[in-house]
Amino acid sequence: MEIKHDKNIIILSLIAFTFVIVALVSAFYTSYADDIKKEQLKLIRANIILSQSIQKKKEEFDQIQDKIEDIEELIKGNQRNNKSNIKKLLANMNKNTKKLIVDSIPSGYPSDAKRVTSPFGYRIHPIYKTKRFHHGIDFGGKLGTPIVATADGIVEFSDFDKGYGNLVVIHHNFGFKTAYGHMQSNLRVKKGDFVKKGEVLGYLGNTGISTGPHLHYEVKYIKNVLDPKNFLTFDINNFEKLLYAENRITWDSLTRAIMNLYGRVSLVKLL
Repeated sequence: MEIKHDKNIIILSLIAFTFVIVALVSAFYTSYADDIKKEQLKLIRANIILSQSIQKKKEEFDQIQDKIEDIEELIKGNQRNNKSNIKKLLANMNKNTKKLIVDSIPSGYPSDAKRVTSPFGYRIHPIYKTKRFHHGIDFGGKLGTPIVATADGIVEFSDFDKGYGNLVVIHHNFGFKTAYGHMQSNLRVKKGDFVKKGEVLGYLGNTGISTGPHLHYEVKYIKNVLDPKNFLTFDINNFEKLLYAENRITWDSLTRAIMNLYGRVSLVKLL
């Protein structure tokens, strides 16, 4: 009888233990399910907030696009007006005046590497694979090809930049700037140096965010990023092309400034 009684106790204990295990497992999975539901709710809320943010950004983008279209229309109007002004301006220029202007602003190629690998304007970025505005022209070439200044000026920056690699920025007269990126580390100029047109600044490299040996070349005028292509062939024989192509430069005012400067220089020499 005692043995039978002991067996009943064991069976009851096993049943009780089983119920405890089942209860614990059930509680665990219930808690786990609750955690999943909480995470789901968090994701739903985050998705709603993200959707609202995307919609807001889309509206802001649409507003910017509208402003861009308005500005483009304004620029077109200015271009139409500018053409007649340029025609009058050219009628009063002689070869000496043209030469002074060509010599005063960035002109010509910055190196013998003239193979364009990426033009100015919007493009799919070769690394980020997104549509981005390219502020200059990329010239592919051999490593070590000399890079030269395209106008007289003062070196504003000569150091390593994370994006542009070894970079030189030159501040020129009359509001112009040029930039030369991705060069090798052996830069030939430093900040504060005065450089002459044609002076070697450094050598074509593959530094910074770059997929191959090339020179990134930029031209700016009073913070406006210009297409360098228009300046590459700028000379007396190809003078009119740049004036008509680049309408963000006030050519009449710039011409007066250049002539006034050289007039004063000539007067000083005579004295």
